[in-house]
Amino acid sequence: MTLLPSSISQHHADYFSIIELSDLHLFDDPNKLMNGVNTADTFESVLSLVKQQRDNVDLLVLTGDLCQEPTQQNYDRLFAALDDINIPFVAIPGNHDVTLELDHHLPFAQRRHLPVKADTRLQKCYSIATDYWDLLLLDSSCEGHSHGKIDEQTLRWLAQQLANASRPCAIFCHHPMVLIDSTWLDKYTLINAERFWEVVMPYLDRIKAIFVGHIHQEMHKINYGTSVFGCPSTSLQFKPLCKDYTIDEIAPGLRWINLYNNGLLATGIKRTDTI
Repeated sequence: MTLLPSSISQHHADYFSIIELSDLHLFDDPNKLMNGVNTADTFESVLSLVKQQRDNVDLLVLTGDLCQEPTQQNYDRLFAALDDINIPFVAIPGNHDVTLELDHHLPFAQRRHLPVKADTRLQKCYSIATDYWDLLLLDSSCEGHSHGKIDEQTLRWLAQQLANASRPCAIFCHHPMVLIDSTWLDKYTLINAERFWEVVMPYLDRIKAIFVGHIHQEMHKINYGTSVFGCPSTSLQFKPLCKDYTIDEIAPGLRWINLYNNGLLATGIKRTDTI
């Protein structure tokens, strides 16, 4: 696994370049399908986009739900593929990384969800200092559950990190701490979102953006003046603004993020050519 230092220098004179990948949902058997989608193939197609930019990217951030079947061999295969790209990367867990989902023949609400421990290579909380920015990565996963929660120990760590510096900051987390206006999916967001916002409130001038996974779709919400961005999945996509679980017929993709030396940022979505 590519060693990730606590500080990374940028390739570009005026910005630090990040690619966010999320919700890979990889199986032990790479031929296995999820809702008719081969998640190994779609991940490879998104990874091809990353490889095209490898000389210009400073960091890959994987924001959870890496494996639908959270086994060591599954993570070994994933991290080997990431190592081959030769870009520093860091990964945090999502709900599927700490949950074994059974009874796939049943509706989602009726399935069993068994708790499992996260792979030790996934970070619970992690800070990275770039030349001009601080990046803070948070674990919101709850073993055996689809919703998210950031525990008090992590929130104390977050508050300390925010209090100890004054540089621009970007936060990465799996579960959104805002509602996304899809009734079925809003049940599974961060259940202690109010507590999260209470902790970060004194430092909102530092927090320039929050980047989340989980929702399998592009999103931009503003809460307390802070931008929260959602990331498309490298697998299947969820259709926005739906009452019930609905797959969107749109290609998988990634989020690119440029963090500028002056504290501003630019971000957008890049998708593969085909679903």
